[in-house]
Amino acid sequence: MLLLVMLTGCGGAPADGQTVREHFAQLTGFEAELKILSDLGQSTLEYQVEYVYNREENDTFTITAPESLAGIGGTIAGTDSASFTLQYDGLALDDAMPQRTGLTPADALFCLLNDLRTAEPAQIWTERVDGQPLLALRYEQEDADGKVEKQVWLAEKTYQPVCAELYADGTRVLQILVTSYRET
Repeated sequence: MLLLVMLTGCGGAPADGQTVREHFAQLTGFEAELKILSDLGQSTLEYQVEYVYNREENDTFTITAPESLAGIGGTIAGTDSASFTLQYDGLALDDAMPQRTGLTPADALFCLLNDLRTAEPAQIWTERVDGQPLLALRYEQEDADGKVEKQVWLAEKTYQPVCAELYADGTRVLQILVTSYRET
């Protein structure tokens, strides 16, 4: 099973989610390359994305693969994805909001970062993957649209995101793998 990877930082292993929230709340910025697998039931699509997080400005992303979508990008401003703009070659599309916020390749990392900064995980545990000690966090939300679950794996001591999986109503819909990461 493919795990989704995220960002890097510093710190020790937390006894609870408070230390993780503090770490991500203090993170000022990063640049990452992501591999995102989107499973729509009938087909699985793979994207490569360059993502830039900036705590004081907008988050931006640019699709780099597949070639047919390369160059499409987006901007997400504010503290939630309500301020989302899809762009291509200087043009902005007005009504580009996903139907289910946080479960699309465009806004999944943004919403996941928001959870890491502000939400209390429903569950925290440690495990080893390829000999590397990881801290795993599970977030759960339920509303009128259904149940959303997110699992995130971070390097245990540095909180560098290693992978994430997102589920809608019990079905895995996205996997994110961070292939490179650099704090700015």
